[in-house]
Amino acid sequence: MSTSERPPLPPLVVEEIEELLHRVDRRHWPTITEMRGKKFYAPDEPLPPRKPQQLIQRILWYASILFGTEADQYDQFRSDPNYPIWLLRLEERVTARVMNALDKLEAGDPKSQITGYHGLSWSDIGRPLQTALWEIRTQYEQGTAPSQRQASTAQPQQHVVASTTPKAEEVLRETPRALPETVADQLKRLRSECHLTVEQMAIALEVQPRSISKHLAGQTVPRARHIVAYEELFSQRLGKTVTLRIPDKKSV
Repeated sequence: MSTSERPPLPPLVVEEIEELLHRVDRRHWPTITEMRGKKFYAPDEPLPPRKPQQLIQRILWYASILFGTEADQYDQFRSDPNYPIWLLRLEERVTARVMNALDKLEAGDPKSQITGYHGLSWSDIGRPLQTALWEIRTQYEQGTAPSQRQASTAQPQQHVVASTTPKAEEVLRETPRALPETVADQLKRLRSECHLTVEQMAIALEVQPRSISKHLAGQTVPRARHIVAYEELFSQRLGKTVTLRIPDKKSV
């Protein structure tokens, strides 16, 4: 990738960004594919309802998380005259990534459709996608994105990889690492910050309250679509982009 595509980030930071974007893909693709509808249904089989607006919203949320995940790492370059250009290039990459993902997901099952089942054409998706990403890019250019507003009143933003000087590496090696928050811990913390009841969370996720209680207690692991729904709920309540951290299975 040309250096003009991104700010002059260290190669290790770029690799970490790519890993984060991959995690976003893994988290959001299932929420899109679950809206798949078969091309043909038996006469005695009820047709699932068509939900074009819900599908568009899931795609736009996926795109916004992709954009924000990388754009948040550009914050130290906001005073650079190339900052708007880098954000524009990021918008173009996110658009291509989302449309390519839809291509792959559509091809995953030749007997069913996703966009077509809900009566959507590529232009029906492309127009709102372009508008949504333009709005997000404008927020970052103006310094009004949720993460930027939060950073202006909090500690300086921490980037994916901190200083890699020998001194810093020595300190990192000698400092005991705190155990990562479990999904249940994150849900309980965010629920408290949002002042939400179990019943309110259940309504937002369209599940039974007992399912929420099991998630909070760590008795069951939320499915991918539940994770995305939690992120949307907490992001809306807190006015910032919330991404739940899913611990690596190897570290559990």
